Amino acid sequence: MNIGIIGAGAVGLLFGAYLSESSHRITFLVRETNITKQFYIENDTEKTKQIPCEIVSDIAELKKMDLIIIAVKYHHLTQIEGQLNSLPLHIPLLFIQNGLSHIAFLKHLKQETIIIGSVLHGAAKKNNSTVQHLGIGPTYIGFYKGEWNSIHNFAENINDLFPLILTPDIEQMLVKKAMLNCLINPLTTIACVTNGELIEKHSYKSILRSMYDEMMEAFEEWKERLPWDEVVALCENTRLNRSSMLKDFENGRMMELDTIVGAILERAKQRKQTLPILQTFYLLLSEINKEGDYYG
Repeated sequence: MNIGIIGAGAVGLLFGAYLSESSHRITFLVRETNITKQFYIENDTEKTKQIPCEIVSDIAELKKMDLIIIAVKYHHLTQIEGQLNSLPLHIPLLFIQNGLSHIAFLKHLKQETIIIGSVLHGAAKKNNSTVQHLGIGPTYIGFYKGEWNSIHNFAENINDLFPLILTPDIEQMLVKKAMLNCLINPLTTIACVTNGELIEKHSYKSILRSMYDEMMEAFEEWKERLPWDEVVALCENTRLNRSSMLKDFENGRMMELDTIVGAILERAKQRKQTLPILQTFYLLLSEINKEGDYYG
């Protein structure tokens, strides 16, 4: 299968690495100024491996793909809307952004088939050409609209280190991930600590629990879907990781505040509920937000 990937950030490279191992032919679209000779992946089980792929800077090179994965961050989607609409309408698009705001963006696209993914892996760019796979987790995918006869073949023939799970309720998975990100990302960024330190240090764990309690009060139906033990387990399983928001902050890139934190605050507001701690973190981080690159 010929698969195009728009964006060569950490998640885009992660997809390219494992999809290429499953015999898919990968083409990355990057900005011309970011053209590199090759991309690489590192994980705990193997040494640095080259990612077999082509690297292009013109979206016209993707017009014969069987699938195109959009791996840029939400706040850069509007910048490539015209390019996406220039693609043949029959090519399925898979969006793998964090948060919830990109769902509204999809209404503007003309493509016949649009798929959404929720990525639960840990990944970080070591440098401009190398991604580190820091934590294994499933990627849930589901249809926003349309159909794609090859989706089962795409999801099932994949590396065990990169499981893809087809779900009929992808929006619920996006909401769950956004809630988890709201609990972990802002606090790790304000405190400049790893995920594990949120449960290892009493003060941070106390704040985390208070944030969780206020979120469950606003979204009562999520008490069983997202128990406190699952939040603690995620921090333990990714204890050495620095959250994506913290990494963006440390590298002077725009943090994904509105699509993650802002979206959950808005959903609470619609219920006439407030999330005081999360709102405070949102306002603090909004003042120091910066804009970064979008193709990786």
